[in-house]
Amino acid sequence: MKLYNTLTRQKEEFKPINKDRVNMYVCGVTVYAPLHMGHIRTYIAYDVMAEYFKNFLNYNVFYVRNITDVGSVVGDADQGEDKIELKAKEERLHPLELVDRNIKGMWEGLDAVRCARPNISPRATMHIVEIIEAVQKMIDRGFAYEIDGDVYCDVSKIKNYGILSGNTLDKLEAGARLDIDDKKHNPNDFAVWKKARSGSVLKWNSPWGLGYPGWHIECTVMSTKYLGQTFDIHGGGRELAFPHHENEIAQSYALNGTQPVNYWAHTGMLTINGVKMSKSLGNYITVEDAINKWGAVNLRWFLAGSKYNSPVNIADESIEASNAGLGRIENMFFNLKKNVGNVYNEELSQYLDDLAANFKNEMDDDLNTPNAIAAIYDFVKQANIIIASGNYNKQNVEEIIGYFKLVDKVFKCFDFLNDNVKTNNKEEQVKQLIEKRNEFRKNKDYKSADEIKQQILALGAEIFDNKDGTTSYKLK
Repeated sequence: MKLYNTLTRQKEEFKPINKDRVNMYVCGVTVYAPLHMGHIRTYIAYDVMAEYFKNFLNYNVFYVRNITDVGSVVGDADQGEDKIELKAKEERLHPLELVDRNIKGMWEGLDAVRCARPNISPRATMHIVEIIEAVQKMIDRGFAYEIDGDVYCDVSKIKNYGILSGNTLDKLEAGARLDIDDKKHNPNDFAVWKKARSGSVLKWNSPWGLGYPGWHIECTVMSTKYLGQTFDIHGGGRELAFPHHENEIAQSYALNGTQPVNYWAHTGMLTINGVKMSKSLGNYITVEDAINKWGAVNLRWFLAGSKYNSPVNIADESIEASNAGLGRIENMFFNLKKNVGNVYNEELSQYLDDLAANFKNEMDDDLNTPNAIAAIYDFVKQANIIIASGNYNKQNVEEIIGYFKLVDKVFKCFDFLNDNVKTNNKEEQVKQLIEKRNEFRKNKDYKSADEIKQQILALGAEIFDNKDGTTSYKLK
């Protein structure tokens, strides 16, 4: 198994610290707003990674993903208002009410796209004591200093600063990353503890006065508390490599004198129709809206089939093409179960062996899911010829279903394999979508109604709008 390591900028053979166990930490959601497409792009990728480690490589995976419920300042700067406090004021909510609402929505969204929950989901506000202890230790060891209630990490004391991102101190210009703060010894020093602003709700007593933790120190404290001073994999979006992850490394050196992570794995950026997602551009898509538009399974299949560390572009035609591919797999199984013959087919068995080998080779090569799925499509194409002839038996069927059930522990999209799923599951989906479409039509939201219609067609159904206002359907 090889993984691309951002730290060394190359693929490396994956060797966990403990032979049978993988310790993995992924930066979680800052819960000031609803879950959006960028989040699930990242978390589906790490879900695929964790499930592959467990089900194909037989590792025991211990997965920690934090929840940032304080400390993330607008603009990700050292000075300014906490994103949660600001959003709570706008919505006239207590900050923790906003946090609880968005955490609930976060779990609902991630559950919908079938991401397994981490072993631990620590919240920053539950680790204030440990964070204060870490900040004090950095001061005591000469790596941090306090000025007027703010505590900064002195990056000039970090000899290898920039090792992850390449942004070494001699390359960084004053003020290029952060607004210049005259209190800092160096413009690139970053806050590990911040003085509370007037009227702030999220604040705690500390040796430096009322305040709250910096964003970077939260992840350092939580990751090392649950996974140890050095652990196997640290993940997050590509945009977090600098400054967030770079500063995590700096803090670990300051606290423990160690490199905290052996493999840094970053997911690629997400765009919408070729443009970076942004509220100001009007192309911001929440997970709830995305699921309503494309369907949770279709969304997962598309995103899981995108290489985790490559850019992903969300476009209707791409998701429709991905969904059509999933439909081809489903159709193969429909025919496979229907056309069973009496003679074991060695050629079909060999095709399956080839698929198993090719799938594992591609996944072992830095989790190359696009090529792994291409191997599945190749198998479907080859198998369909034999299936059409009926020249195979029940043993062939059981072998194919058994292997695809293993693959589905990673992708989690092959509902048609599950004997516990009702045979009319697709029919129930169509009925629910028709109800939703009729509601949009009633409200004259024809654009949304057309989007729902496309989902119905993708399920393999035809619909007919009757003169009396009702809609009938026929499953193909």
